[in-house]
Amino acid sequence: MTKCPRCFTALTGDRYAWTAVAPTDVEVDDVATKYHGSPVRSGKIFELQRPADAADDWAPEDDYATGKAGGPAVEVCPQCHFRLPVGWRDGRAACIAMAGARATGKTVYIAALVKTLQLLGERLNRVVEPATGETEVNFREHYERPLFEERGILESTPASHTGNPYQREPLIFSLGPGLRDDTRQYLVIRDVAGEDLENPGNVDATHMQFFAQADGVVFMFDPLKVESVRQQLHDLVPAQERVGGDPRSVLRTVLSIIGTGTPNLAVVLSKFDALQALERVEGSDWSEIMSQRGAAFLRDPSLQRAPYHEVDGQLLHEEVRSLLDKLEARSMVMSVDQPPAGNALPSRFFAVSALGVSPVGDRLHDSGISPFRCLDPVRWILAQRGVWV
Repeated sequence: MTKCPRCFTALTGDRYAWTAVAPTDVEVDDVATKYHGSPVRSGKIFELQRPADAADDWAPEDDYATGKAGGPAVEVCPQCHFRLPVGWRDGRAACIAMAGARATGKTVYIAALVKTLQLLGERLNRVVEPATGETEVNFREHYERPLFEERGILESTPASHTGNPYQREPLIFSLGPGLRDDTRQYLVIRDVAGEDLENPGNVDATHMQFFAQADGVVFMFDPLKVESVRQQLHDLVPAQERVGGDPRSVLRTVLSIIGTGTPNLAVVLSKFDALQALERVEGSDWSEIMSQRGAAFLRDPSLQRAPYHEVDGQLLHEEVRSLLDKLEARSMVMSVDQPPAGNALPSRFFAVSALGVSPVGDRLHDSGISPFRCLDPVRWILAQRGVWV
């Protein structure tokens, strides 16, 4: 059983839906519109539910959908009416939601993550590639080209109310067959604008409810939003002009959206190269902390072959929790331990740097891109789903 790439609802064998590949009559689909966040037009949706007296091996007849559609049909999610990729039910998807305030670096992180994931795939003899044409175009135009070819800092993810925010469409990547069986593995990433998560009014929005159904939520926290750290880094790291909301408030909103859901929660200290630069502040507490050569947050084993290094992950988890306390962000740790709905999520803390060195204005540093521990949060979530273990 796998999940829908948009709403992250489990696709069971009890409920199916289709629409014509090239419908003649198209109208606004109210269901799809709610889950998409803006008007969606589609042809008529044909649904089929498992009969009460059906045998255990029941499945829709091969020609049922084409008969109903009067021609070629495509399967859609019965919950949100998203068009499913061909053969989607035969695979297994790990679905991840990205979260954080504006200017946290989510979009840059996704770009670096996919590139690093492709390197790991090569070591595992697996090809990591876009699974759909939409993903191929979106990743190339909004993530890959601006960062790796034009060498600029990616624009903030557009809010859902803007004209054509690309993040409404999930990024779907094929991870190849499993290491233990031939089942096709997929990684689905939903990127959400920090502006949308800074608005508590979105807690009950239908198009945000995929957070509760996710296998993992990656919440990114920018240490440069902490005044005491920003002051010490004044002469070490180029000033960052982009602003964003309070990460503690955004985390509370995300946890409220998740509600009684049970995704694995990865809390990520982003732009970690900024904290590493504190080693050069002579005589400060931070200089001593960032000079501990045996610390997990100063090494990167994330590109090692499978399985995920659980012991290293646990050590890093404890170290980052301590760093957040030093960053005067203990309230974030407490929010994770004591979420609004009362159900503590399976959680782990991480430290990453998507670029390896702070940018200068809106351009990359001359030293280029050197991702640090970018794979950790996703490898942890994939391991919980039995992917690449």
